[in-house]
Amino acid sequence: TCPQNTNVVVVNRDQIYRQGDVLTVRVAARDKDGRPKTYGGDFFRARLIGDGLPKIRRSAGHVSDHGNGTYTVQFPLYWAGNVSMKIQLVHPSEAVKVLQRVREVLNKRAFYCTFVDVKTKDYYTRQCYSSPNSSQPTDQLCDLSKRAVNGNWICEKPEKLPCDTVSKCRWDSGKTWANVLGLVSPEEKKLFQKPYLEEELEVDPKESIRVLEAELLKPQHLPECTRNTSSGQGHWSGKVWKSSVCNVRVFSKDDIHRCLANMTVYMHGDSTVRQWSQRLQKLIPLHYDNNTMDLTAIKGGDNIQWNISVRYRFHHFPVQVGAWNIFNDSRYIADELDSTHGGPYTVIVLSLWAHYTAEPLGMIRSRLYAIRGAIHRLKQRSPSTRVLVRTGTTREHMKGKLQFFLLGSDWLAYQIMEEIREVFWADPDVFVLDTWDMSVCQPGKDNVHPDQTMVDNQLNILFSHVCPN
Repeated sequence: TCPQNTNVVVVNRDQIYRQGDVLTVRVAARDKDGRPKTYGGDFFRARLIGDGLPKIRRSAGHVSDHGNGTYTVQFPLYWAGNVSMKIQLVHPSEAVKVLQRVREVLNKRAFYCTFVDVKTKDYYTRQCYSSPNSSQPTDQLCDLSKRAVNGNWICEKPEKLPCDTVSKCRWDSGKTWANVLGLVSPEEKKLFQKPYLEEELEVDPKESIRVLEAELLKPQHLPECTRNTSSGQGHWSGKVWKSSVCNVRVFSKDDIHRCLANMTVYMHGDSTVRQWSQRLQKLIPLHYDNNTMDLTAIKGGDNIQWNISVRYRFHHFPVQVGAWNIFNDSRYIADELDSTHGGPYTVIVLSLWAHYTAEPLGMIRSRLYAIRGAIHRLKQRSPSTRVLVRTGTTREHMKGKLQFFLLGSDWLAYQIMEEIREVFWADPDVFVLDTWDMSVCQPGKDNVHPDQTMVDNQLNILFSHVCPN
């Protein structure tokens, strides 16, 4: 797909638009010779932006791929005034096929673990794998997997030590990047450069469109943010996310105290949910006592006045972090859920996506199904426990380097978001806290760890679900 030749046309340009209507745009992809594409698969990012308003307003457009080279983008009109559309071709379908192929390659990331002799303190470093490695005899491997939770972790076995002497593990970025870059040809690499990468498309007509005022439901008249609504649809008004489907409120410090009073909040997953627990440390505030609390309280803690406890634990390997992590400190989320008592004063927030974009899609899918089974067991024991699973967001790709797209493109994150929706969306035991649209049109810069405005608004959705009244 050639961005310069692709046609982007507003449907019914001369229609009178009012708040609550939907603005539709048709995209017809063409190749570098101007020929219409006959197949889909392009990955777009669509945003609607308010022009000349006191508060900057932004929303995400929703793209439908018709599979024949044409696409429909729909923008719900949430506010009155002049609006303009920004549609970006993030990746042409040809680049998406490369991402898809590279994603399914097993063990392309390089991991290492040390095995330590407790008597001599000698240690041996061996390569480890996130998927079974059929090329090596099983007697030369340490299988540290846990099949019951669909978790694989296999290391080359040290000659002089048993497998249970495994100590610490880390990710090797240099070897990973060399492996990944070796998977793409020189011609394929061109697909991840200008003009094919993150290119803004020209919308016809260029002029902004006027949206007239109409009577819409005020937030307080929207339904509560229960498990049957998606709080992820809406728009930014200045620095506040306004959901279009449920009543997401802005919580003050006092509101947070009243909401979480007498509660324990467990956060399990990657650093994007650790960011939430660290924000709560400052907002509530929370305190950590190393004499009485375990490691899960370091990024959380307790507030004695309001009897609030927050605990955070990283998910099990694979973990794409260069620092050494103690292997036996790692826990599978399904196991953590099985050991949780739960109850009406327990809230559990899960986040698995950022470290899985580089893995075959089947890995995250199998982990999610194991977690769903554990959630069901927990809810059978303690029906009043609240469980939320958050989706991923858009992220930065450092200096546009190819390896960061091959391992963590927004297309890869979007596929995981769709897996999370598919596994949990219709599940009455889980609330899917959808953060994708918020990030597509966020006021700040794309980052796997977004700015405070984004985090505070994500937490407003969490609080609005926990305390809808």
